[in-house]
Amino acid sequence: MKTLGWVFLLWGLLASTALAEVSVFASLKERLIRDGLSPERVERLLSDPRVKFLPQIMPRKLTWDETKLPYQQFLRPKRLARARAFLRDYAGLLKEIEATYGVEKEVLVGLLLVESDLGRHHGRYEVFNVLASMAVSADWERVKPYLRRELSPEEEARLKRIMARRSRWAYRELKVLLELSEKYGLDPLALKGSIFGAFGYPQFVPSSFRDYAVDGDGDGRIDLYTLTDALASAANYLRRHGWRPGLSREEKKRVLMTYNHSEPYAETILEIAERLRGSEK
Repeated sequence: MKTLGWVFLLWGLLASTALAEVSVFASLKERLIRDGLSPERVERLLSDPRVKFLPQIMPRKLTWDETKLPYQQFLRPKRLARARAFLRDYAGLLKEIEATYGVEKEVLVGLLLVESDLGRHHGRYEVFNVLASMAVSADWERVKPYLRRELSPEEEARLKRIMARRSRWAYRELKVLLELSEKYGLDPLALKGSIFGAFGYPQFVPSSFRDYAVDGDGDGRIDLYTLTDALASAANYLRRHGWRPGLSREEKKRVLMTYNHSEPYAETILEIAERLRGSEK
């Protein structure tokens, strides 16, 4: 009887958790249907047990400061040694992509090193859950409990504006993710990435995948978890944002900052590229 009691208790907890998730995403469900997604698809998607609200991402979204990230870690000898080995091991592929897109191979290796440690780490969060959680975060009362308790009226107003803006962005990206999953026959709930909704070795958000990802190896599909597609897609992104042979260092930095709006990020990639070039001499 005790075992049966535990079974009912567990079932009740799971059921209450599922109902809570449905409640959190009720407004999202209505909005997706209103914007043209079939009610059946939306219902099936949001009732899936893998769908979860991630409240822990809210404080990080509001307090994230790119300028304070430890980018110097990518210039440590061990990381640079791996980057040099990668440059050597994939020399043929990198030269081919450089010739096609006009982006130096050392820059591409530097970018992939910073974004995913050359494909080693590309995120542990379900991209759908990240974007869905952000999309409903314009509801300030849902976000507020996860922030520090004492906020001045001015700070609260500022954070509300930030959350509303990020909520709008996340909803657009979520719709693109669902469009891509329909187009390519993907399971949108299976895709894992970063806490910011980016995925694959080059860490593309859904709209970047839609606009810039390419089939680098010509196998008829785009897979950002393969090196050829990842490197070609990153190179295509940079070329489409103005990269071309002969740019000055400052011009290169401006293009890299379209990938990530952070000067330390761009400076780090350029420094990695310069050290990689220096190691070849």
